[in-house]
Amino acid sequence: MRNKKTAISIIGVIVAVMIGMYISYDKTYNSLDISFKNDVIEYGDGFNIEQIVNDYSGNLSIENEPDTSIVGEYETNFILSGEMLFGIEVNRTFTKTIQIIDSKAPIIEFNEDEVSIYKGNEYDLKDNISRVYDVVDGDIEEYEIESDVDFEQAGEYLVTVTAVDVNGLQSQNSYTLKIKNRVLPAGEGYSVIYNQLVNVYGYNKAAACGILANIRFESTFNPTVGEYYYGLCQWGGARKDRLFAYCAENGLDSGTIEGQLAFMNYELNSSYASVRQQLLGVADNSDGAYQAAIIFCNGYEGAASNSGRGELARDYYG
Repeated sequence: MRNKKTAISIIGVIVAVMIGMYISYDKTYNSLDISFKNDVIEYGDGFNIEQIVNDYSGNLSIENEPDTSIVGEYETNFILSGEMLFGIEVNRTFTKTIQIIDSKAPIIEFNEDEVSIYKGNEYDLKDNISRVYDVVDGDIEEYEIESDVDFEQAGEYLVTVTAVDVNGLQSQNSYTLKIKNRVLPAGEGYSVIYNQLVNVYGYNKAAACGILANIRFESTFNPTVGEYYYGLCQWGGARKDRLFAYCAENGLDSGTIEGQLAFMNYELNSSYASVRQQLLGVADNSDGAYQAAIIFCNGYEGAASNSGRGELARDYYG
């Protein structure tokens, strides 16, 4: 009889312990909870638990952490753990679908919003593109440029650049290209000098434009401008005296375009012969005009600076 009572007592203790453990497990399990505030992460931002989870209880571990360098959906397990009676661990798993999205399209930057060139000039439409890039992946080397620009027709043209990033996001940006008609200098001086340089003195168009650019800087095509420095090329000192003497000896008027060009030609065939040879050797294109302006400025004019003369000669050449 005593053994029977003992057995019943042991069974009672076991049952009580099991009930206690069940209650402890249930209490611990239900105390483990988590609340979410977001299920979206921007591509490239990196995984940060504070972006997703608002609050939780217990200890938190994560399975299948999303890779923010790849756009897509990730079934991520948030595992909470706590202790019940006798130090036994209780786990509770919450599964959340995390989305990695790319909402930032490529960025297209230009040097200028508007570019102006003269009709007939060559221009690479890429030259105004400063940078095309993605904020995560960096520079985008391949992109499209679209425009109906006609370099031989004055007008305004839209140049549109389209770029696509690695995730397929597309963006566009545009700048305006203005093609302008070239306006030649006002007055007869320009055309008279040009015609004589080409038809009388044998220079090609490029060399003539280089000389013209210098004369424009020196005298604005006015043969009577100046006092100490005088005339188209602003001759001074002994050279000015030689201008007057040469014209007097050859029956020319030293105050005219014709007389002064004749003197200039005389100098270029004597004391400045090397300058003439260089001018005769320039290519007959806009780059040749630029080169001719620098040659004439440095070798014949002896100006303190040749800045702007090459560019003006190139403009004259068209």
